[in-house]
Amino acid sequence: MKKNVTALLLVLSASTSATAAITWQEREYNTWYAKNAILYGMTQTSAGKPVMVSFSQPGFSSANLVVSMAAAGECADGSQPLNVNGKDVPAAYTCQQINGNKIEHFSVVDADKVNGMIAHLKSDFTLLLQGDIKVWAANVKTPRYGVAPRF
Repeated sequence: MKKNVTALLLVLSASTSATAAITWQEREYNTWYAKNAILYGMTQTSAGKPVMVSFSQPGFSSANLVVSMAAAGECADGSQPLNVNGKDVPAAYTCQQINGNKIEHFSVVDADKVNGMIAHLKSDFTLLLQGDIKVWAANVKTPRYGVAPRF
């Protein structure tokens, strides 16, 4: 009986570890997707919070960018610039407060700046947002086709 219980505990602990590993691997950070003229991907803040980056109409004069991120703290009042590689880029800013945390959205409609960011990524360089969020080039030249990354 004792051997059966020990064997059962070993199987359960192994399956729990495997489930945890599968759950962790399902988050596809730093993988680019493209569909319907939108190039998008997920990354994370230095604190491990998710960040979604979405380029619409890349390469065209109508290109725009939306960055959405979760963070701890309070929403800022007024407009906030999006800092890209150490330079402030004018952006529309909205924020939602949720239980001591916030979800921030930055929208950039200056197509020249947006297309410059895409060219930077396609040159295999990383974008640095808000001073600590790394947006990797990864597969930006050959994005996966799909609806969305796994959350």
